[in-house]
Amino acid sequence: MTLYFSMPAATVLTLLAAAMWGSWMQVIKLRKGYPVEGIAFWLYVFSFILVWVVTLFLSPFLLPEGIFAASKGKGRLIAEILLGGGMMSCGLMFGLTVMNQMGLLLATTLSGTITSILGIVTSVYKEGLPDSPRAIPLIIVTTLMFLLASFICALSSKMCAVDQAEAAGQNLTEVKKPKSPVTAKLLLYILLNAVLANGWSVGTATGTAAGFPPILTCAYLATGSLLGILLLCTVLFTYKKMWKTVLCIGNSKRPLFLSAISALCHYGGNIISIYAMPTLSATLSFLFGRTSSVWTYFWGFYYKEYEGAKKKTMRVLAVGLILYFCALGLLFLYNYG
Repeated sequence: MTLYFSMPAATVLTLLAAAMWGSWMQVIKLRKGYPVEGIAFWLYVFSFILVWVVTLFLSPFLLPEGIFAASKGKGRLIAEILLGGGMMSCGLMFGLTVMNQMGLLLATTLSGTITSILGIVTSVYKEGLPDSPRAIPLIIVTTLMFLLASFICALSSKMCAVDQAEAAGQNLTEVKKPKSPVTAKLLLYILLNAVLANGWSVGTATGTAAGFPPILTCAYLATGSLLGILLLCTVLFTYKKMWKTVLCIGNSKRPLFLSAISALCHYGGNIISIYAMPTLSATLSFLFGRTSSVWTYFWGFYYKEYEGAKKKTMRVLAVGLILYFCALGLLFLYNYG
């Protein structure tokens, strides 16, 4: 197995990757009417370019035998990594749709729970459990803590919206009800998001468990992500006649710049995480990556999204964040205790 980093370095880098994952979606707040589907499309186009530039630059140092020689005879393995990348990008597209229609709380509770469980199961299935007898209790407890923390933080976000509406004298009934009714179509989107988002674990755990060089795992995952989003968006943009808008023809090119920043954070984080993954294991890396949500709330503070929230709401948020850090503490205790 190819190891690029020591355990302490891999841990720090994985947490850095989580911070980048928790930051990339902030550009959506700055899109000014540009379709979110367009952001997702360009995100993976720029990610593909970024990853392959990094791969071609580093391959003489990290892969002296060459890309083609290292890939020879690995067709089935590469196909599975490509599939994981395609699932991941399509899952993101469905996830944005679910979040837009249902709101963060329900989207996080339903699809986030399924995705987390699938991610852990997939990672363990691909590479097996660590040898330590503490591994199973650790995985179960930290997974449950991260799920509970995610729900509590999302609940605080919903409570904050109610607090702000009440302070502004708005109708609280309108604020509290879901953005859209939960229809069969929306439930299908939730299921698709949950299953397809597991592509990250499918692709990365496959490469890590097989001892495939991380530099190539990442490159083929990005390739799969591009192929998946191209296939989905070609149909979607053609059907909705969105190509002119998405390509920014006759309009500001600002969305392209925002998408490039997203790619740097999203797949830049993926590069760091995948390169560090063989040292940690895919399972522990997945758990460390759950801390990405914490950064979403830190950005919320920066944008003053909790301004006007009541003390009760802030206490709920504090409980959620503390749970995140407690789960992270358990991971550190397992690795270094």
